[in-house]
Amino acid sequence: MREKIIGNIILKLGSRMQKEDLDYIEIILCEELQGIAMTKESTELAEYNDSIEKLKNIFLATLAVENKSSNTIKQYDVHLRQFAEYFTGKDINEIDSVDIRGFLFKYKQERSLSNTSLNNKRCVLSSFFTWLCDEEYISKNPMRRVKKIKTTKKKKMAYTEKEMEQMRLACGNIRDRALIEMLSCTGCRVSELSGIDISDVNFEKKEITILGKGDKERSVFISDQASLYLDLYLNTRNDANNALFVTKRKPFSRLRKDGIERIVRMLGERCNIRAYPHKFRRTFCTRLINRGMPAQDVAILMGHTDVNMTCNVYYDANSEQLYYQYKKYVA
Repeated sequence: MREKIIGNIILKLGSRMQKEDLDYIEIILCEELQGIAMTKESTELAEYNDSIEKLKNIFLATLAVENKSSNTIKQYDVHLRQFAEYFTGKDINEIDSVDIRGFLFKYKQERSLSNTSLNNKRCVLSSFFTWLCDEEYISKNPMRRVKKIKTTKKKKMAYTEKEMEQMRLACGNIRDRALIEMLSCTGCRVSELSGIDISDVNFEKKEITILGKGDKERSVFISDQASLYLDLYLNTRNDANNALFVTKRKPFSRLRKDGIERIVRMLGERCNIRAYPHKFRRTFCTRLINRGMPAQDVAILMGHTDVNMTCNVYYDANSEQLYYQYKKYVA
């Protein structure tokens, strides 16, 4: 209702004012009408609508049935719980695009969020409202009018060969060296590496079965160098844990995601390199594509369902490589 009123006002002023002035007036109207309920008079009986919190829980259960990862569901839960708390007492059918923009604006101001983080929140809300519309809990999807938030895309770099060697030399024990070699030659996600058991490794074929996102199994391969350091590391262990990597102290628990991140970060600090596990994944992708492996095959090794993710997000095409390819095909 509020959206329609604002749209009608802007439409009627359209022939009399410049676009810049109209945009400013629209912003002012959205701000001034924020939080004011507008309903059309009706003699019809009001229908009962489930609370946002209840609908949120049904939506998350749907994601679980669709085999979305537990981490994804947890992130959706956080974003939607904040949304539900903001609109406590308000029916889901009463929320329009003006309300949602107001929520995003206030959240950005209070938390000093980057546009990237804010757009991630917008994407979660878009998925939620699309589901609500598809399941006919609402008749109209207000997120269709909430446009994607522009973000500044920073170029993410792969490790150089020098940086890789520096981190190898910085390893103070066989376990950390084996860990670095595994990240380097498999391109695993850090959560995937943490979940590998010794029984998942076929040392004869130098192949590992990995459980990736959405509980999808795939095979990755290990280099001779990684195989060597894994052998050396496993020969030093006398625990009964089946995890491929464990902590150095008793009770020798599985090395978790945060533990792997801490090890890589500390190795980077020793070499004055900003290091984190996910950067090995980018380096793995870049190295394979630069050496001529088809992007489709690289995507399979990385567990990507969309090859565009491999090429556009993970591949670090540096200027030297691009110039080499340019000379190769143009000169």
